[in-house]
Amino acid sequence: MAACHNRAKQAAPPQGELIATKYAKGFTILENKQYTTVTVMNPWQEGSVYARYYLVKDSSTEVPSDGTKVAIPLRSMAANSATHLEFLQLLGILDKVTGVCNSRYIYNPRILERVKDGTVKDLGDAFQLDIEQLLLLRPQAVMTSAYNAEDENSQKLRHTGITLLYNIEWQEENILGRAEWIKFIAAFYDKSDKADSIFTEIERNYNRIKEQAAKASSRPSIMSGEDFRGTWSIPAGRSFTAQLFRDAGAAYLYADDTGKGSIPSDIENMLLRFKDADIWVGVQANTLKELGEKAPQYQLFKAYREGNVYNYNKRTTPEGGNDYWESAVARPDILLADLIKVFHPELLPEHELFYMMKLE
Repeated sequence: MAACHNRAKQAAPPQGELIATKYAKGFTILENKQYTTVTVMNPWQEGSVYARYYLVKDSSTEVPSDGTKVAIPLRSMAANSATHLEFLQLLGILDKVTGVCNSRYIYNPRILERVKDGTVKDLGDAFQLDIEQLLLLRPQAVMTSAYNAEDENSQKLRHTGITLLYNIEWQEENILGRAEWIKFIAAFYDKSDKADSIFTEIERNYNRIKEQAAKASSRPSIMSGEDFRGTWSIPAGRSFTAQLFRDAGAAYLYADDTGKGSIPSDIENMLLRFKDADIWVGVQANTLKELGEKAPQYQLFKAYREGNVYNYNKRTTPEGGNDYWESAVARPDILLADLIKVFHPELLPEHELFYMMKLE
């Protein structure tokens, strides 16, 4: 892969008509008469290319040597992350999935049914993929996440000779940028027009209700997460979660922080800073009693005492699948609507919580 990357950086820039993206920074799409060039940028090395694909409808079409030729539309694909599934469902091509990882943690009912009847194979853990099963399945491509360092599993994947489509939506800084990766996926199925239409509607919904939240007369204070083995990870100021809090009209203590991930804390510090927060979201418990039994200190928080505590567990399976971790990446408009319903219920009186659930 490294050699491929070096060739891509040295080659002349691809030519064609640029397909515009409004928020996503991690990929570009160029169309010309012969082929479509899809380039995945390297988020860990500014200005460099992680992977490049030349999409052709005729497999005899000649393409530059600095990327991978892919015949489209794809006939079959294995997806190693559940976050890819909702994009495929929105595009109407979920039936092209022939392999998944960790099916017990998948929520999508159609995929689970196909795993059950054997038309979709469970390839095991995404970080320890069953290469033998993958080779027997032989999908046309594997859509996989990419990371800054390559592990043994990634090396084995490359050596299969199966085309690897690197999806790095999780590195986008804007939550709508993550959702815009539907355009990346759609390119491999010749459905760019449909992807553009779907994303435009999601963006429109998101910005419309965001504008409603901006008009709210009050901004409730918010806290997030819970302690896990002595560490309480809270959203940094430039994280997706903090962006959602801001867009939903909440007051968040770390809103001005410049970090993109999470900030480590502990119960004592949380009590010092968030004891009087109005609303608590993102807990793992399903009832207030269950939450209080995890740590007696939780009962000292105002949000706990007043019963304003929420999780993201409304859509789950008994085996551990949670649709919040699966489809919310593609539907930030629905997730934002949930948060506005919690923070400012009067603004969205007809919205019913989709991902979130209030603890009783």
